[in-house]
Amino acid sequence: MSNLIDSIRKFILTCPFLQDGRVNVDYIGEEMGYSIDPLPCDPIVQRYTDGGAKKQFQFAFTSQEEYDQDARINIENSGFFQAFDEWLEEQSFMGNFPDLDDGKIPVLMETLNSGYLYDINEINAKYRIECRLIYVQEV
Repeated sequence: MSNLIDSIRKFILTCPFLQDGRVNVDYIGEEMGYSIDPLPCDPIVQRYTDGGAKKQFQFAFTSQEEYDQDARINIENSGFFQAFDEWLEEQSFMGNFPDLDDGKIPVLMETLNSGYLYDINEINAKYRIECRLIYVQEV
């Protein structure tokens, strides 16, 4: 699975409005930043008679942002995820997908929900949006 998540990470790094070029995997430190966090799911969507399968890889795209009582900042943070959702949908529609290993053919990349406030402390908030990549695994 590490190849899948690395491919997804490289793909998300092409998103034009990420505020800095750092996207971690399963980690967000104290600073502002982004992380791709694998989510548990059944990887098989559909099995084919030739032994291949349609599979999925679910992940959360998490961001740590500045947070305070000012509604403007919090609206900006939520707007980021709306823009990310639209960007992902546009990439999928145009057939722009992560580069996968041989035998894996990407079919769809989508968000599973809208971005939401996930965790909060005095100065930062974590927002996340859950996504998935659907691909065909050839035999």
